[in-house]
Amino acid sequence: MDLVRTEHPTFRDMAETLGLGMPFQMHASADGTFKRFTYIGSSCEALTGVAPAAALMNPDLLYNCILEEHRPCYLDAERAALAERRPFRMEVLIHGPEGQLRWARIVSAPRFLGDGSTLWDGLVTDITESRRLEQALERQRRRMELAVEATGLGLWEWDLRTGDVVWSEHNREIFGVAPGASVTLDTYLRHIHPDDLELTRRTFLHARDKAVGPNFSLEHRIVTDAGEVKWLMMSGRMIRDARGPALVVGTTLDVTERRTAEERSLLMMGELAHRSKNGMQIMAAMVRQAAQGADTVQAMEAVLSARIRAMAASQDLLTASGGQAVGLGDLFDQVLTMFDLGRFQIDLALRQVTMSGETAIGVALLLHELGTNAVKHGALSRAGGMVLISVQPAPDGCAAFRWREQGGPEVAPSGRRGFGSRLLEAALRDRGGRVESSFEPTGFSAVIEIKIPDLR
Repeated sequence: MDLVRTEHPTFRDMAETLGLGMPFQMHASADGTFKRFTYIGSSCEALTGVAPAAALMNPDLLYNCILEEHRPCYLDAERAALAERRPFRMEVLIHGPEGQLRWARIVSAPRFLGDGSTLWDGLVTDITESRRLEQALERQRRRMELAVEATGLGLWEWDLRTGDVVWSEHNREIFGVAPGASVTLDTYLRHIHPDDLELTRRTFLHARDKAVGPNFSLEHRIVTDAGEVKWLMMSGRMIRDARGPALVVGTTLDVTERRTAEERSLLMMGELAHRSKNGMQIMAAMVRQAAQGADTVQAMEAVLSARIRAMAASQDLLTASGGQAVGLGDLFDQVLTMFDLGRFQIDLALRQVTMSGETAIGVALLLHELGTNAVKHGALSRAGGMVLISVQPAPDGCAAFRWREQGGPEVAPSGRRGFGSRLLEAALRDRGGRVESSFEPTGFSAVIEIKIPDLR
């Protein structure tokens, strides 16, 4: 049987004439253990430096052109394709006519003959230039990606037609996704905070459906697999073609620190307004008490001036802790002096407790609120009223004390918990502490627990 005649001449002619590559034909036995070339195109010599006739006589001349490191993988893949009689495709490095390395794509498809053997029609294409272009583009893409990521931005794109999603490694890092892990649209959606999912959906739909203005942006929260909540700014561009929206490309910026600072600023603004109003009430109460207890204007002035100075000292503590450890005893002295420290019985053991400056600010705010309420409504609103501050049991890494008022008027919950109390309890809870208040027959009581990792 003339195996060469079984090939379609038009295929060979077109491959050679159009420069598509080097056509070849290989005959393999039914079990795939024996194979030989029955046709090799004339471009073989230009591609490999091996003459077609020589390659027909000795196939190893062509196989040896494959880079030694690629050869075992190639032969394994070829054996598998021969055994399974399925199409073959692979890209390998080969030695060119002058020994230079070139990239070649080898593809072939089987035709089954009546005797059980297989005829493989194939094509070897020089893809060196396209490989170089791909590598150059990849280097350029990576340089651009590194430059963008230097600004803290993650890169992403979403093909609206195929659904394919591509993330840069930094974008994976922002979302807490493992390096190199495959990502889909669901990867993004399942990380969005449930409360922000609808806003995100509306923003994307609006960008997709509006006729003008391809750019869009939004800020939303995500929850990483580790449970960390982050604020992200997502900026994107909707790319359209003749058929409509086709691709979305964009960036991700972690703005958690900025959002936290903004929320802290709003909290402090609200606290400032609240404390300003409260301060006026404290001043009025101090003036009234000073007037009731003084025999002369001079005596009233002395008492009132001392309390005003004590109030100013407690304000300084809130802004000047500088992150250093603060003694709880010092905190009591500074904050409670304005309420007449002699009316407080403080457990000496509490003076051994220290805490961070940030925790101290929360405790100072809480003590100020408790003292204010005691002056306005509780034990300190009466001449004989007292406040007992005692040590309470606490878990490791924490300290606790009890604020218990005695000798004041009868109190009820409705008169004890306002905006300030809720705000300060939340601020202390954010620092790992807690406040439990109660209204006992003898007066208002509260247990304050604080987190002190630097307890010494």
